[in-house]
Amino acid sequence: MANPPRSRKRVQAIQRAPDGSAFEKCDCCCDLVPIALIDMHDCRTGKDVKRFKGIFGKPNVNKQSFCDQPRSAFKFFMERFKETYKTGTVIDIDEKGFETWKNISKEERQPYIIEAEKVNSAYNKALIQEVNDMFEVDDEADSSKVGKFEQVTPILRFTLF
Repeated sequence: MANPPRSRKRVQAIQRAPDGSAFEKCDCCCDLVPIALIDMHDCRTGKDVKRFKGIFGKPNVNKQSFCDQPRSAFKFFMERFKETYKTGTVIDIDEKGFETWKNISKEERQPYIIEAEKVNSAYNKALIQEVNDMFEVDDEADSSKVGKFEQVTPILRFTLF
């Protein structure tokens, strides 16, 4: 008379993170929550958070184009060199362009230097104009109507040296 086989209960192990902390599944939102933080868990926070997208739905960011940014004389030289020298790989073109730039005289570099100075001065003027057009805003307004009736004063103006 042997004992009948016992039916074994299957026990699910608690899920653990790589650092050994245990997690438990929330009954309401079905998210895994650390056991140490289960008493602070709020199921509504993740679903009710809405991001303010602004007036038009997308942030209004003025991106500068690549041509407006300051560039060196070497960059202008390489742009022209790549137009004239089209045989070979990109690496070969860069190497030969660099060797050519090192070997040309200062008089031959002068047109590229002048062009770079024009672009850089235009860029600096645009930056100074942008700084001068900014207005100083008081961040300590007491109500929504305060800023509507006050005069806004401009920030100090900067000039080129």
